[in-house]
Formats: sequence, C-alpha cells, structure tokens
Amino acid sequence: MRSFIKLKSSVSIFFTISMFLCFFIGTQAQAQAQKQPNVVILFADDLGYGDLSCYGAQDVNTPYIDKLAKEGTKFTDFQVASSVCSPSRAALLTGRYPVRNGFPVARHTGPKHENYGLDLEEITLATTLKKTGYSTMCIGKWHLGFMKGSHPMDHGFDEFFGLQSNWNSKSSALKKLYKNKTVVNETVTYETLLESYTNEAIEFVKSNKKKPFFLYLAYNAVHTPILPSNAFKKSSKGGPYGDYVQELDHYVGKFTNFLSENGYDENTIVIFLSDNGPAICNAGGSAGPLNGGKYTTMEGGFRIPAIIKWKGKFATGINHTSLSSMDLFPTIANIAGAKIPKDRVIDGKNITSILETGKGETPHEFIYYYNGINLQAVRKGPWKLHLPRTLDDQPYWSKKQIGKPFNGRALKTLSCKGMQTLKNPLLIDLDHDMGELKDVSKKNPGIVEELLLEAERIRKELGDVNIVGSDQRLPPFEDIHVKH
Repeated sequence: MRSFIKLKSSVSIFFTISMFLCFFIGTQAQAQAQKQPNVVILFADDLGYGDLSCYGAQDVNTPYIDKLAKEGTKFTDFQVASSVCSPSRAALLTGRYPVRNGFPVARHTGPKHENYGLDLEEITLATTLKKTGYSTMCIGKWHLGFMKGSHPMDHGFDEFFGLQSNWNSKSSALKKLYKNKTVVNETVTYETLLESYTNEAIEFVKSNKKKPFFLYLAYNAVHTPILPSNAFKKSSKGGPYGDYVQELDHYVGKFTNFLSENGYDENTIVIFLSDNGPAICNAGGSAGPLNGGKYTTMEGGFRIPAIIKWKGKFATGINHTSLSSMDLFPTIANIAGAKIPKDRVIDGKNITSILETGKGETPHEFIYYYNGINLQAVRKGPWKLHLPRTLDDQPYWSKKQIGKPFNGRALKTLSCKGMQTLKNPLLIDLDHDMGELKDVSKKNPGIVEELLLEAERIRKELGDVNIVGSDQRLPPFEDIHVKH
C-alpha cells in the first residue's frame, strides 16, 4: 500500500513538473515569437531611381511611398544584383549573386527554359524564417519557375497568390491567377492585379495575429504593359506611366495604412524597393541622375529606390551607404534569430547595425556587375571600372539594343542603352559622377590595376563568358545568350 502511495505521489510530482516545463517552454516560445518582428518586402517591378517624388520625380506624386521614406530610411546607393527581373529576384531571396545561385538570365516560356527554375538546393529567406516559426506568403509575380521543385511553395512559402511570371495578353498560361497551386482565374484582367494583390496581403496579415509573418509582395507595376486602371488614368502629369506609378503608390499606401491603423507598426519591418531600373526610361520611366536603365550594368540598371522602416528600432533619414538587396537575407535572418546557412557562400552582409544607427561603412569590399554571365564592371567604394565587352558577350536582351560602339572617354549624355560594347576599361568616380559621364582611368592607373586584378579573381570563382567559375551554378541549358 505504501509503495502504491509512493508511486502515486511520484507520478503526481512528475506530472506537475512536466506541466510546469510545458508551460515554461510554451511561454518562452510565445515570448520569442513576440520578439520576432513581422517582415514585409514590397517589391516593385521596373521602377526607376527617378520615378518617385521622394527621389526627385516632377511629373508624379507618390505621397504614400514618400511618407514611408519620411518615417523610415531612404537609401541613395542601394543596389540590386541584376538589372533584369528573374536574376534580381533570385538574388534577393537567396542572398547570393545570380551566377552563384544558378539564375543568371530572365526566365521565358518555351522549350529552352522548360526546366529552368530556382534550384531546390538553394535556400531562400522564406525557408529560413519558416524554420523559426514564421508564417510565410508570396503574393504577385514569381518568375523563378513554376514546375515541381521551383514553385514558391517549394521554397519556403506556406501560401502563394499570383502569376507564375509576367502577365501576357498573348499567352493563356501567363494570364492565369493562382492560389497556391490551383488556378482561381483563367484569364485575369491585368488592371485588377494591384488591388487584388493588396487585398490578399491584408487578409494574410489578418490571419496571422499569433505568429510572426513574412510577406513577399511582388507587385507587377510598373512593368509593361503600362495599363493603369480607370480610376488612375490621367491622374498624373507623366502620362500613362506616371498614372501607373501613382496607382502603385495608392496600393502601397492602402497596405501600409492598414498596418499602422491596426497596430502592426511597432513590430513590423517594412521594406520597399524595385527589382531593377526602368525599362522605358526614354518613354516615361526615369533613372533620375543615373545613366542607363534595365538591361544595362550602369547605375541606372542596378541602383534602385529603396526604403526601410521599423518604427522605433531603425534609424530614419537619408542614408548614402552602398548596400545590396542581397544584404536583406542575412540581416533579416539575424534579427529573427534564424540560422544562416554555413554550407554555402552568402554574398549579402548583415547590415543590422547600419539600419539601427544610420551610420557605418559599406560591408562590401567589392561589388560585381554581371549582365547574364558576362562580368561587365567591378566596384570598390566610389570607384567603378567598366570592363571591355563585345556584342557576342551579351545576353539576348542587350543584343536587341544595338547602338554605336563606345570608344571615347565620356558618354557626354544620359542614355537608356548604356554601353553594349567597350574596347578599353573605363573608370568612374561615382562620388563625383553619378551619371558615369567621365572616364578618369588615366589619372588613377593604380585603381584600374587593382580592379582589373579583382575582376580576374572573381571570374575564377563566379565565371564569365567561356569561363566556368569554381562556385558557379550553371542553368540547365546551353548558350544563355540566345532567348530560344
């Protein structure tokens, strides 16, 4: 009998201790979840450095994005890793250069790109955050493959709502709107997408009040076709393009206002940026004081409008530090307490201290400008060296923009096309020449030599035309310079 009583007492004590431990662990987990910030990335498409009024645009009015910039930090030297859609997105999500993560060129329909998608071995920010308890959702344009293994839900996203890539009126496949892996609209009307994406984003946030969430909202604006909805037609002085920018601003405002009005501001990091420079900078879009645009390795293609806000936690104002979209992966992972992969090179750097203080030097000793698999420029600090190239070195999009060969010592005027060909290295001092108009290589031979040596080193690692790098993931097809 005494043994039974002792056993019963021991079981009772064990049960009590177990309940206490469960309660303690559960409380700790809940506390950790509350400490983890929500993360929202608002990713515009083909929005140029000079397309927003807070970046100097005169013919458009973007009050909501301007407000975000005023409440957060506006960056003047924020770079993406490619001047075209797919590679830029792959770099943002993996923290790795496109030539390293296997996505160096934009994905298109057709047999050649049938098996071309973000490799399943690549680890995304969504996958990393999901492992720490985040709810994750991708809304909008994916453009990184839609077959098994490359779908958003294969790369860490719990949910997906959007298009597999660009909307196209001539393609039945590209007009389909998906919810997860199910088609919910066979022929979605393009002009409804901004509103639909924003509403879906709001519903996702509403459904995740108990867990931290990561929302990757990749808007289709202002990629072609330039078709603002009726409510925004003739709303700006910038024609249809300006109207479309203002419509994008409206829906960014609808979403950010929802966050602030419902108490999410205190614990939500909001990041707004573009995937690359403007595609039509001579017909509406603007790279502002920068040269080039989409498809080029000039600053107008790589330097984009970028705003980051975390109320009460991050600095506010204007920041001139040279940073990269690839930095978002390790930075957000660090803040969320997630583990950064150790079995691969992450090209992005942890910039938490820069975001918190608004101060600090660039964490990147060098920045590499690839066009497809062609290394076209290397930058160190303010010094950017454009490297020789021929039309044969170019991916297919540059071949369409054939212009006169650049042989001189200055571009003299701003141009959308940039430099398709270049005979000799050209050195730019970006601190004094944002427009990349003046070659200063003759005055700085030591810097030219240093950057040429670095170009040779990185070619061995990341590759170049006719060179396979030691840490280069090749796409599943030959000759990336040809579209089909």
